[in-house]
Amino acid sequence: MDIEVKEYQNETPGRYEGLPTDGQITFSKAAGHLRTVLHHKKLVAEGCFAVGLYRQGLLHDLSKFQPSELMNGFRYFQGGRQSPNNGERVVKGHSEAWIHHKGRNRHHYEYWTDYNIEAARSGGYPIRPVQMPRRFVAEMLMDRIAASKTYMKDAYTDAEPLKYYERGKAGDLMHPQTAKELECMLRILARKGEKECFRFVRDYYLKGGKM
Repeated sequence: MDIEVKEYQNETPGRYEGLPTDGQITFSKAAGHLRTVLHHKKLVAEGCFAVGLYRQGLLHDLSKFQPSELMNGFRYFQGGRQSPNNGERVVKGHSEAWIHHKGRNRHHYEYWTDYNIEAARSGGYPIRPVQMPRRFVAEMLMDRIAASKTYMKDAYTDAEPLKYYERGKAGDLMHPQTAKELECMLRILARKGEKECFRFVRDYYLKGGKM
């Protein structure tokens, strides 16, 4: 459910800011974080089930219940308006919870990076994105839709996931084919709505249709 640093706005479009936090765990913050995570997981599961990804829908974001992520979620809860990882970044300059999370969840494009030997030999930047399998791109789509719904609440429209994708320039950091596939589905969502988008994912994309 985490959106990388440049990608999720607080109240002003295009801005990324964690809300002030003292880093203390309280019952209110713990309960709020658990409600947010469980609501998000429910929305992702509904989306995954709609396109036939039952196992991924059930297992999505389970690492958020491991202590290294859960306790930071309690400490840096952002009132259900954005990821607690943003609050942790404000305090520490980085998010240990996100570092843990992105290395264990294959629906995040940051998981799919590797050291490229040829690039290193030629003096280029050696860390390169790897193309994601389609089932994880589809889960990433559901994750982005669910995150927008969770954080934006009644202000959500089917155009919002595409808007923050474009604002954050996430496609610049993905494998080109992965970015092409995700953007295509986000545009279908924005123009034709969720029902048509999910139909495309289920009946065409996950069946190997040409992209």
